[in-house]
Amino acid sequence: MRKTLSRFWPMLVICLMPGLLLASSIKLADMAEITRDAQLVFEGRVIGTRVEQGPGERTIHTWVRFEVLDVIKGSYDQPVIELSFLGGTRGDLTVRVSDMQMPTAGEHGIYFVEDIGRRLVNPLVGWSQGHFLVKYDRKLKRQTITTLSGKPVSDIDTSARQSRMAELSHGIAYGVITKEVPGKQPLDPEGFKALIRGMAE
Repeated sequence: MRKTLSRFWPMLVICLMPGLLLASSIKLADMAEITRDAQLVFEGRVIGTRVEQGPGERTIHTWVRFEVLDVIKGSYDQPVIELSFLGGTRGDLTVRVSDMQMPTAGEHGIYFVEDIGRRLVNPLVGWSQGHFLVKYDRKLKRQTITTLSGKPVSDIDTSARQSRMAELSHGIAYGVITKEVPGKQPLDPEGFKALIRGMAE
């Protein structure tokens, strides 16, 4: 499974000096791919970060620490997990990757992790496609699931399959329904997790 990932998530990297800017292009995928290619899917909350730069290196990685609230797919029995993202600021050096948004302090979300044993540019499958937020909806008076861009998720079409034709992602996986559906409210975390668990079986 791991050897197929480079085909699914191609990335174009361009370095611009004196700072370091990495430009990226990520393939559009469907939620079946995102779920299948995730070694671990968990609900968690960001509780801290640390920045790491090796001696003489021009690259920086930011380690984001999560409290693990629920494991949805995979095996993980520790209360905390750290994931490494390329980029960050250390001293006068800043490294940024375009189209990549790191989890922020206090963020509550559901994360599809590609490989917990490797340091990757972005450890989340499909980048923002495998990064969902848990938000409190004041109108509905309950928690809901949104995309990373803040669009409420009303459903997931578990049968939707993206064509093998190359198409770039705009941040939301194929099959994630964000438009309003008559008579259907945005998914809550339990409903979303139930759909993902069904896809992972």
